[in-house]
Formats: sequence, C-alpha cells, structure tokens
Amino acid sequence: MQTVLKICKKCGVRAGSCSPEGKIHKGCGGELIDTGITTDELMVISKISNDDAFLDAMINLKEKDIIEYNLKMSQFRTQLEQQKASKAQSDTTPKCPHCHSSNIRPISGLGRGASVAMWGAFSKKINKSFECKSCGYTW
Repeated sequence: MQTVLKICKKCGVRAGSCSPEGKIHKGCGGELIDTGITTDELMVISKISNDDAFLDAMINLKEKDIIEYNLKMSQFRTQLEQQKASKAQSDTTPKCPHCHSSNIRPISGLGRGASVAMWGAFSKKINKSFECKSCGYTW
C-alpha cells in the first residue's frame, strides 16, 4: 500500500512519512488531512519543482480534475525520462571496461615504448591506449 502525503490542518506542515492510519500531527496535535498524493507522485513532482505553491497546485488539481492531473503527471514522467536519457547520452567520459572507473589516463608513446623496451613481447602495453588508475587494467 502506498503512503499518502498528509498535511496538518492546524500548522500546515506536510507529513509525507505518516502511516495511513496516522490522523494527528505529532508536532502540534492538529488533524492530518490526506492530500491524495502518493510518495511516488511526490517524488516526480519534487523533481519538476521544489516550490510549495506548485505542490499545492498539483494537490488542488488532483482533487478537482483527476484526468488533467493524470495527464500532467504523465507529461512530467516523460520529461524526466527524456532528461535522464539526454544526460546519459551526453556523458561521454571514457570509462574502464573492467571496473567502470573514469579515473583513467592515456598511455603515452614514450611510456609504451619504454615498457616494450624493458619487457619486449611480454609488455602489457603493446597495442594498448589507456590505463585505469584504479585497477591497473590496460586496453
């Protein structure tokens, strides 16, 4: 069962973590009113805006026009998914294929040549371009 955001009638404090049976605000003793907004919906709304007036408007919209509310929530979820996908595409930082760390460095030609000169055919740096500073993997 989803936890529902509640608001204290007396002091206006939002009590998002109250259990469904909680009816009294522990802080002031005021009555808690269900907003109808679930914790999942609250997470989506708070990622769109942290403004209290925006949350209040969404609570009112859910009470007055559930169809419009569901449409807005669907749009917000789509917008957040697009932002997440865009961020994933823009993150072009190379990562180690072994430990996925971004703490890597290119192997210089001089470093590669010195390794080959020292170890010959047994060098780990033959035909390698990067080295992970975290795990030592070369590729």
